Amino acid sequence: MTRRHEVRSVMKTTVATVHPETPFKAVAALLAAWGVSGAPVVDNEGRVVGVVSQGDLLERRTWPARRRRGRRRLYRKAAGIFAADLMTAPAVTVEQDADVSRAAKLLEEHRIHRLPVVDSGGGLVGLVTRGDLLRVFLRPDAEIRTEIREDVIERVLCIDPRTLFVSVHNGVVTLGGQLERASLMAMTLEFARRVDGVVEVRNQLTAKLDDTRLDEGAAARGNVGVLGAMLKK
Repeated sequence: MTRRHEVRSVMKTTVATVHPETPFKAVAALLAAWGVSGAPVVDNEGRVVGVVSQGDLLERRTWPARRRRGRRRLYRKAAGIFAADLMTAPAVTVEQDADVSRAAKLLEEHRIHRLPVVDSGGGLVGLVTRGDLLRVFLRPDAEIRTEIREDVIERVLCIDPRTLFVSVHNGVVTLGGQLERASLMAMTLEFARRVDGVVEVRNQLTAKLDDTRLDEGAAARGNVGVLGAMLKK
């Protein structure tokens, strides 16, 4: 299987944190001192129980106007004086052995800028931001090409890499050459797309045998099953 970047490989391990009983002003001072816009809130066992951000602190300043509009549900946060009252909970977290694509999906789905990284017991081990995840796309083209040739084509698909053309320029991969069967084309392209740092895959592949026309029903069932099983590994 192709090598995947785990969250632990891009996360920051030195993280500014606060305790649920940390006072409002101490939270504000910590965020300012560290130059960050938010911090995980951890309990006495080191487990993440929430996240407090500059936006949470600013609820206090905007509360009077919001109350006039009937936003009473924000009263607890706006009137809070400790991190436990101010924080957003439960926190959205990601495990350290998760794929970086999982972290990116969580950031996008929840429209947030940072994710506390936890171990299997929920303990804080780091923090990952959008900027950290972008580092994956800074991989050298030569490194990406080597991974596609050695891991994808040779090890996963058991194809002689010398029979295919692989070029990478600015993260854009071009695959060319002739495969034995057309049914291998979708697999080859999909696995290449899954390599960290790949921006786009351009297909110039051909096939000696178009086995997709021999028995479309059987081919679809077999290829989808194999591809699905391999992608889950």
